[in-house]
Amino acid sequence: MKKPVLPPKRQSIPEAYQAALKAQQAGRLADARKAYLDILKQKPLAEPMFQMGEISARTGDLPGAAKWYRRALKLKPKEPALWQALARVSGGGGREKVLRQAKAAGVTLRSTAAELVARADDLLAAGQGEKARQTYRAAIKAGGTAVQVLTHMGTRLGDADDHDGALSVLTEAIALAPTAAAPRVARAVLFQTLGQLDRAEADLRAALQSAPAHGGAWLALMRGRRQAKGAPDVAELEARLSEGVSDPEGRRLMCFALAKALEDQARYDEVFAHLNVANRITARKFPYGFDSDLKTARSRLRSFEPDQFDGYPDIAPIFVTGLPRSGTTLVETILGAHPDVIPGGEMALFRETITPLVEAQSAGRPSSPEAWKKAGAAWADKVRARLGKGRPTDKSISTFAQMGYVARALPNAKFVLLDRDPRDVGLSIYKNQFPDGLHRYAYDLAEIGRYIRLFETVTAAWQERLPGRVKVISYEALTDDPEPQIRELLDFCGLSWDPACLNPERTGRAVKTLSVAQIRQPINRGSVQAWRRFENDLQPLIKALETEITL
Repeated sequence: MKKPVLPPKRQSIPEAYQAALKAQQAGRLADARKAYLDILKQKPLAEPMFQMGEISARTGDLPGAAKWYRRALKLKPKEPALWQALARVSGGGGREKVLRQAKAAGVTLRSTAAELVARADDLLAAGQGEKARQTYRAAIKAGGTAVQVLTHMGTRLGDADDHDGALSVLTEAIALAPTAAAPRVARAVLFQTLGQLDRAEADLRAALQSAPAHGGAWLALMRGRRQAKGAPDVAELEARLSEGVSDPEGRRLMCFALAKALEDQARYDEVFAHLNVANRITARKFPYGFDSDLKTARSRLRSFEPDQFDGYPDIAPIFVTGLPRSGTTLVETILGAHPDVIPGGEMALFRETITPLVEAQSAGRPSSPEAWKKAGAAWADKVRARLGKGRPTDKSISTFAQMGYVARALPNAKFVLLDRDPRDVGLSIYKNQFPDGLHRYAYDLAEIGRYIRLFETVTAAWQERLPGRVKVISYEALTDDPEPQIRELLDFCGLSWDPACLNPERTGRAVKTLSVAQIRQPINRGSVQAWRRFENDLQPLIKALETEITL
């Protein structure tokens, strides 16, 4: 008689938790997330909730992380580690609020070096530069590694357009650790922003002497100039990748770098082999969910109240928006050549000013006219603290998703929307590595196609709701015959004609862009129709561009 087949023994919760923890530590975040959720279906426990928060934070979903930490705190309200984690992912005033809540719960949190750095970041974003510098220095006294803190501080000062301060701090870090690659790469990127490409290259070569497989150094070096056929740097990069790079992060960035160099050398058949490797690694690191973006777009558009423009009227910013790699930097640089304009770059000031009201409205909690006026004034105060006097521009990509609400908070704002062949945009997005956690759709061709269709549908809806306030600029028309397009642009913005706008590459100002060499060139059509070189590789993108989006 055959023995009955018994069902597999179910793991106990402690066993399942340890298995999930091992998956998390090995970087298998999807497996770990599923395992923790399976545990929580059996029993609500603070530990799996905490780890779900850690996974969300690691993948850049800070609001999601905060929700998990708060769920865990309901079970363990006296656990300092949970309060510390919640404070870590709560930006600006949110962090101070968490510290007060912890104190009210009887938990006093000591500021670690990491928390002091995060606090300094918030102070810098709020325009309190001197207090931010003091807090960065306090982080070093609290045990933070001096070179790491100074490198981070220098990078953030550069992001805040304090270029002299950034150079001073990064040079200090290099003096403390002359062979360390990170501060040299950070200073090189800053030199590229300032147009000092030779000085940037010197720093990058010094970094690669110390760390020959430093992906960030290779990527910045390849971006710094067009790579000629037979360039020895490209041959060395190819050789290092062919020998194998054990660190996934280094391999990811080096593959992005080599793909750029191979395209420079017109070795088009070899480009996508390296792009696909780089993008697969990135997609695993930062997973993307299209349905979430679609849901957000629908709720924002459906909740928008038309003809309500009762915000702060005493500033007239020009928002330049579009998809990444669509020409927003070029247009802002053109505007920035005008003597009345102060270019702000991607200022990212909505998060603590206008976006909270957008989210409340989308959730069915509309704010008063006074609240919208206050939000607009807060945005304007931050701009003035950063840029001083002048007509500001802001090319934050996120503007397109909440254009109507920004128009309400800032009723004298103008919006310039870039339109570029979606196949060229999609290719350029796939070729480039963005800051960690941003533009998560960018690492899969089909997802890029769907996101472009979402962008087109959303911006068409905002144009209907904002008659006369949105100017669409065709990238192809602008690069084909610049002057009439620039005249129309200036007229729309209420700016007088200035011939300096025809030669934006001559301004000499700092420009933050992935195209550090290209932006220093005259307006040209070098990137138009580039997609045709890769038509076969781009089929998933081209097919996805047929997606119908209903809002």
